[in-house]
Amino acid sequence: MNRLVDIFLQPANVFSDLRARPQALLPIVLLIVASTLGTALYFERVDLDWFIEQSILRSNPEISDAELLRIRESAGSGSAVRWAAPLSSVFGLSVVFLLLALYYWVAAKFTAVALSYKESLALVGWSSMPTLINSVLILIGVLGMSPQTSLESLSLTTVDPLLVQLPADHPWKTLASSFTFLAIWTTYLGALGWRILGSSSNWRSPILVAALPSVLIFGVMALRAIF
Repeated sequence: MNRLVDIFLQPANVFSDLRARPQALLPIVLLIVASTLGTALYFERVDLDWFIEQSILRSNPEISDAELLRIRESAGSGSAVRWAAPLSSVFGLSVVFLLLALYYWVAAKFTAVALSYKESLALVGWSSMPTLINSVLILIGVLGMSPQTSLESLSLTTVDPLLVQLPADHPWKTLASSFTFLAIWTTYLGALGWRILGSSSNWRSPILVAALPSVLIFGVMALRAIF
């Protein structure tokens, strides 16, 4: 349990300890539970008719009123959404963690770093712990939100809504509401963990490996916004 505190205050100690005892279950389960709980509570409190309508308009702004009404009626009470959203959160985050661990494991093979998949998964889990802050902020926001509040607006560590509030149809909306300032922190922890677990003698390779996923993801979002 000391690792839960040390990862924020003394992360080098955590990664040094992981070299002898790689353990990924605790941070991953904690992050998934916190995120899923926030999602579940949000869909319990949000106006589902409003949410469904806004989601449709965002994906198809040119939809007619008749088509919108037909889709709204076919959605029924929206109970399926209340169940599907939390389950999607569990599945989605699990896949993300597993794929990131696979990425680190493959990167280790290419860079001749001795890093097992178990160690890679531990690296991903513990370096992602700062995102718990965002999950907690969302949970607090959900408790006091109005029924017609978007989930993105509760994420107070992203460019939107922390610095700007872009309209839903703005080309930079996806990037602004996805880029979290915590990514800088998690990238640093990823680089630190890679350097310690992989016994790297310099920072260049660890920073490159840790930053590449975020650069690719946000880079693609930026290109879509431009073109």
